[in-house]
Amino acid sequence: MSSDYKTDDEKVEELKAWWKENGTSVIAGIALAIAGLFGWQYWKDYQTNTAAEASALYAQVSKVDAAALDQALPQVQTLQNNYASTPYAATASLKMAQQYAEKGQYEQAATALHWVLDNSKEDAFKHIANIRLARVLLAMGKPDDALGLTNQTYPAAYQSLIEELKGDIYTAQKKTAEARAAYDKAILGSTGGSTELIKMKRDSLGEG
Repeated sequence: MSSDYKTDDEKVEELKAWWKENGTSVIAGIALAIAGLFGWQYWKDYQTNTAAEASALYAQVSKVDAAALDQALPQVQTLQNNYASTPYAATASLKMAQQYAEKGQYEQAATALHWVLDNSKEDAFKHIANIRLARVLLAMGKPDDALGLTNQTYPAAYQSLIEELKGDIYTAQKKTAEARAAYDKAILGSTGGSTELIKMKRDSLGEG
């Protein structure tokens, strides 16, 4: 019988039978679609709120100088514990490491830098942390460990900085020829930055 000639009752019975067979999957599909919509919106709201909260905490950290370092510790620890995936946590840790180093508190500086290396998802933060950690290790009298960090792979933009750091390490190790060569590479590879300090370091070693 053509469907055009089916009675309303027959159509209703067919619909009820189809619903009995497929209704559960239809409801489940609708529920999943609604859940996905609200889940995505919740995730976007969560990301926005997290960034705002982390930014507010970092704003407090950025106002603190080395003389009042302890005042910023609670905010930095909150960023590290609750907002570790945000760039604000890594940036705050780098700032704390810098301030510790300026005060000669190298162990604390190294701890802050290791946190960045262990937790940051951004390579740029890790490169910066590695370079600064090498300088901290050099200041701690550990030139061999510092040199090991400079031998990792870095983007080309970091090469002049790495060569200057190698020059400093070789100078500390009394390896004058290697230091000269490193400083020469740093000067040659510099792109736009000032090289006056590097030239002074190089000149202080004399000619080989």
